Amino acid sequence: MSAKQPSSVRNRTERAIVTAAVRVWVRDRAATLPQVAEAAEVGRTTLHRYFPERDGLLRAATEHALETIGGAIAEADPGKGHPLDAMRRVVAALASASDAIMFVFGGRSLVRDAAPNPAGPDLPTPHDPVIDLIRRGQAEGVFDDQLTAEWIQQVLWGVAYTAFEQVERGALAKFDVAATVTRTLERGITATAGARPGSEPKL
Repeated sequence: MSAKQPSSVRNRTERAIVTAAVRVWVRDRAATLPQVAEAAEVGRTTLHRYFPERDGLLRAATEHALETIGGAIAEADPGKGHPLDAMRRVVAALASASDAIMFVFGGRSLVRDAAPNPAGPDLPTPHDPVIDLIRRGQAEGVFDDQLTAEWIQQVLWGVAYTAFEQVERGALAKFDVAATVTRTLERGITATAGARPGSEPKL
């Protein structure tokens, strides 16, 4: 790579390769680097210039997926508003990051090996915003306080992942994911049916 190549061009090319790797490998973990290069619309030589080894690209793709998930959750702003409304925003945000979530959950060991301290679904940090949201909902009597926040979070990830799988299989329309996941969660994690008058989901 030329040292004179603008950093913005390098960054865009690297991002295109990493994004394509997530998109390709989430559907076929055995896909080759040439297949990733084709999806990224770059030459094989260009890809190898940025990522000489498959493991390096796999690590970068994993870190990118975790950042995508974390960014989607942060954008949902789960610390604000009524817990049910906040949870609905989180679910919608996760639906927007479905490829990243399937990539991470489909290769759980990647999270341990490629990202020692990720702020991701499999390794929550002490200030995990989703855990904070769930605990806030429990304190306000909205979510079931007889379940641990960690258990509810795992249910959230599990239901979301299952919905994404159903989309891949053609059994669920992509635009129905958020509504389906929300309905499933609210029937299972609210402290009582219709925890907030007038807030029952009409899904």
